[in-house]
Amino acid sequence: MSAQRFLVPDSTPAAAAGNRAGLARRLRDFRPSAARRRRSAGSGPLNVLHLLSQQPGKTGSGVALLAMVRLGALAGWRQRVVVGLPREEVPPAIPPLAPADIFCVRFDQPPLPFALPGMSDIMPYPSTRFSSLTPEQLDAYLGAFADALQSAAADFQPGLILSNHLWLLTALARLLFPQAPLCAYSHGTELRQLKHAAHLAPFVLPACAQVDRVFALHAENRDRIIEAYGIDAGRIHIVGAGFREDLFRPGPECPPAAERNELTVVYAGKISAPKGVPWLIEAFGRLTPPAGKRFTLLLAGSSGDPAAEQIRRRAAGLDNVVFLGALTQAELAELLQRTDLFVLPSFFEGLPLVVVESLACGCRVVMTDLPGTDDWMPAGLCAEGRVERVPLPRLTGPDTPAAADLPAFVERLAEALDRQLARSLACGRAAGPDCRLEPLSWSGVFEKVLAGCRELAEF
Repeated sequence: MSAQRFLVPDSTPAAAAGNRAGLARRLRDFRPSAARRRRSAGSGPLNVLHLLSQQPGKTGSGVALLAMVRLGALAGWRQRVVVGLPREEVPPAIPPLAPADIFCVRFDQPPLPFALPGMSDIMPYPSTRFSSLTPEQLDAYLGAFADALQSAAADFQPGLILSNHLWLLTALARLLFPQAPLCAYSHGTELRQLKHAAHLAPFVLPACAQVDRVFALHAENRDRIIEAYGIDAGRIHIVGAGFREDLFRPGPECPPAAERNELTVVYAGKISAPKGVPWLIEAFGRLTPPAGKRFTLLLAGSSGDPAAEQIRRRAAGLDNVVFLGALTQAELAELLQRTDLFVLPSFFEGLPLVVVESLACGCRVVMTDLPGTDDWMPAGLCAEGRVERVPLPRLTGPDTPAAADLPAFVERLAEALDRQLARSLACGRAAGPDCRLEPLSWSGVFEKVLAGCRELAEF
C-alpha cells in the first residue's frame, strides 16, 4: 500500500463528504484502530505537516509554529502548514514556506460565519470562545479543518504530523490519519479549555489520548496532561519553549541607568485582566522615582476583548504609561534591548516565553510566581536578583484572582518594581549574553523535539 493511501483519505468529492459526515460523533466515539507506520530511513526528505488552529505569530503557540518551520527547513524537512485565519487577514508569511504550502481555514464567512476561536478566552484579535460554540458551529469547524487537512495531505504524503495544542484539531488529525505518527505540542491552554469548554471535552479526549508524542512545557504541565488525558508519561517529553537567539540578545551599548533621566519598564502580552494588567498599572502609579529621574511604563500588545478599552481608560490619568499596540518579534527585541525592567503580572501562563526573551536582551525581571517555573528558570537568576517573583493572589478560577487578595497583591507588585528599579540604578543591565539561557533558545528546544520525532519516523 502506498504512503499516500495509508496516510491520506480518499480525495474524491463523494469521499470528502463522507469524511466530513458525523465528525463530532466519530470523535466522541473514537477508538484506536490502526498501528502506526514508521517511515523507512533513506526514503528521501521527511515530509512534515504542521497544524495550528489559530493565527501564526500572534500568540506563544503561533511563535512556536514559526520557529519549528524555520528550524525544520534547516534540518532538511519538506513542510506544509494548516492554520486558522480571519476572513480579512492576508495570508501569513511563514518563512521559508511558499504560499502554496500554507493552507488557511477562513472564518467570518460561510461555512464559518463566526470569529476564529482562540485557545485563550481573550485573544489579541477578535475571536470566538470555544465555550460558546454551538453544535452547528462545532460541525462546521470540524468540517472546514477536515477539508484543509485533506487538501494539505493529498499530494504531500506526510511522514510526520506536528500539531499545536491537545485540542480539537489534534483530535481531528488522529481521527483522519490513524496510521501517521502524530506529535502534539502542549502550550498549557488546552488544560484551561477543558474546564472553560467542558462540553467539548468528549470530542477531544478520546483521540488526543492516542497521540504518539506530547511535547510539554515543564514537569507541572506534564503531570496535568497525564491526569487530564490519561497519556502515559513515556509518551510525554518535556521540551519547554524557546526564544529566537538571532533576535533576542543584548543590543548596542546604552548609557547606564544611573546616567539617564528615564528608566523604562515594559510589559508585553495581551492587554487583559487575566494578564494582571489593571493591577500592574495601579502598582506602577504608586512608584516614586528618585529626584531627577522618571519612570515610564510601556505596554506592548493588543486584545480582542472589549475590556482592553477599560484598561486604557484606567491609565488615562498617568502621563508615564504608554500603550504601544502589537509589536513584531523584531520590534519587541529592539524595545527590550533598551529596557531596564520587564514585568509579567499574569495570573496564568503556559510558559512565560517573553520572560526569557527579556532576560536574553539583558533586562531585569519582575514576574508572578507562576506554577512550573521552578524547573524551567535557570538556577541563580532569582538568587542574583535579576529575577524577582511576586506571590500570586488566590485564584477562584484558572486565571481569576480573589478580589479580597488584590490590594495586597498590588502592594507586593509595587514593592518588587521599586526594588528592581533601584537595582537597575545601582547595577545596570546585563553586560553580555547569559550562557544559562542557551538551552531555552528555539534551537535548544528543536533538538529535544527532533529527538522525540526520531523515535517515530526514521530520518
